[in-house]
Amino acid sequence: MSTNIAFDAYVLFALLTVATIGSMYLAGRIAERRGRRFTIWAWIAALIGPLALPLIFLFPNLHSKNAGHG
Repeated sequence: MSTNIAFDAYVLFALLTVATIGSMYLAGRIAERRGRRFTIWAWIAALIGPLALPLIFLFPNLHSKNAGHG
């Protein structure tokens, strides 16, 4: 029975690792499209994981046409 628990933990760890790496790439690319630096947001996503994705959208888009014209 304990082998199933260990196996489940390895599967969960693998899924979380894939989700974190995927969110690093996505956060970097989305941030780049919004006028931010890829590497900074990839590191932020490395620290907080998939929570970085909605966090990007809280900051203004620097590439928008009306960025400085309130």
